[in-house]
Amino acid sequence: MNKQQNKQQNKRRKLIGIVALIAILGGILTMNWFNDERLKKEKYRQEQDRVINYLVEHYELANGDDIKMIEVTEFQQIKTVGYWRITTKVNNKYKISFRENKIGGEIRSSNYSPQEFKRREKVNHSQNAFNTKTMYYKEEK
Repeated sequence: MNKQQNKQQNKRRKLIGIVALIAILGGILTMNWFNDERLKKEKYRQEQDRVINYLVEHYELANGDDIKMIEVTEFQQIKTVGYWRITTKVNNKYKISFRENKIGGEIRSSNYSPQEFKRREKVNHSQNAFNTKTMYYKEEK
């Protein structure tokens, strides 16, 4: 083997090493991105559960009907005003919205009709959403 062939082999080895390093780093970055997305979805799902439980514990239907189904129809950060808005549809008919300054923060009702919902005089912690059908928000791609 002469010097020129040796130099070519060294260049080829360096190139293969660089390509392998780029592939490995790309794989690591992709795995981190997928993991971050999974964690974000878990966090959003937990927050929807928290809002649904808040709704069931703090509100009841004004007509006295049971809350049988809750669908989360909106779950988004309103960046212009700096809060999160979560809108639900109860029993396929009644809408009530909640807001919070940050995920996991204090939940406040922001929009509902008093003809449809009334706030419980006393928070009912024994009331829970276990017997309520729940449909979670599906993020549009």
